Amino acid sequence: MNVYLDLSNLFNLFCIVQGLTTAGLLFYRMDSPANKWLAWLMVGLTLQVIDYFLTRSGVYWNHKWLYFMPLFYSWSFGPLLYAYMRARAGLDVSLSGWWFIPVFIQGLFYVTLTVQPFDNKAWFWLHVHKPFTRYVEYYGASAMILYAIYRSRPLATDRWLRLLLTGLGIFYVIAAIEPLVNDAYLPDSWPKFYLTYQILPLFVYALALIGLLYSRFAKPERPFVLTPQPVTADQREQMLLAIQQQQLYKDPALSLTILSKHLGESPNMVSRIINSGFNQSFNEFINTYRLDEVKRRMSAGDTDRVTILSIALDAGFPFKTTFNRVFKEMTGHTPKEYVKMSQITLRDDSAT
Repeated sequence: MNVYLDLSNLFNLFCIVQGLTTAGLLFYRMDSPANKWLAWLMVGLTLQVIDYFLTRSGVYWNHKWLYFMPLFYSWSFGPLLYAYMRARAGLDVSLSGWWFIPVFIQGLFYVTLTVQPFDNKAWFWLHVHKPFTRYVEYYGASAMILYAIYRSRPLATDRWLRLLLTGLGIFYVIAAIEPLVNDAYLPDSWPKFYLTYQILPLFVYALALIGLLYSRFAKPERPFVLTPQPVTADQREQMLLAIQQQQLYKDPALSLTILSKHLGESPNMVSRIINSGFNQSFNEFINTYRLDEVKRRMSAGDTDRVTILSIALDAGFPFKTTFNRVFKEMTGHTPKEYVKMSQITLRDDSAT
């Protein structure tokens, strides 16, 4: 087998070995639930680097039957990252099925193409995948991982982890713009995803290195995974006093840092109190009180005097879109549907 090797291919090969080795080590250390999800994330990322290596090294060219091997599972990166963050924060990982349905579709897509004759693969590449479906795949993966980062940020209690998520989010925003710029300024025959191709192996190597260091050197009393500590009754009471009686949830700018300063605790400790004491993330905990306030005022008929948005903003929701999303997720109804239901209940009570 003739394999073309340059510095870029050698580095990719190094990242592949490092990624698979680290994934195996993390699978071996199954005492930590977070390790399992990090290991699967490492596998998904490494498989994509393998595809890059097979392309640049000429393996695909010399063995054309390998084209469209089922190595791309980029739609899994977002769900696996979010699952890892939840497990690391000590929360149950119970992701809804829609997170992984796209992953199944992506795998079925490549498995179906793999068994096709080469002529069919060549036609599909030129007329379908190159102009259309690869962009659907690329932007779908970017959207899913950006959404996962948005959902994961409240779970990141360590400063370095928040910085890592921020950097990853910036990278994927830039990566989403890159193909548009390349389409406008580069010839059609040139690759359109330079940034992803160059940076993804670096990310695999960095993540593998972090995983190795924490798996090997983390102390038993403070492992890499954040395990919830027992919460005392005084800690719960102090939290409820700040949220219920002082109504801090009505502050739209309320954050974990602001709440920790108010309580005189570290952000890490406040996060542990909420996660372990109330079995919720910070956003879930605060939004529950905001939502209860909105529902109380809706049921009291306040919507006859002020708008629903005004009630939501008074309750502490910072944006209309955030309010609508949280309301739908937690009640199963839109705000307008809930108001109608409340009005029916009020009329029935009045008649009674």
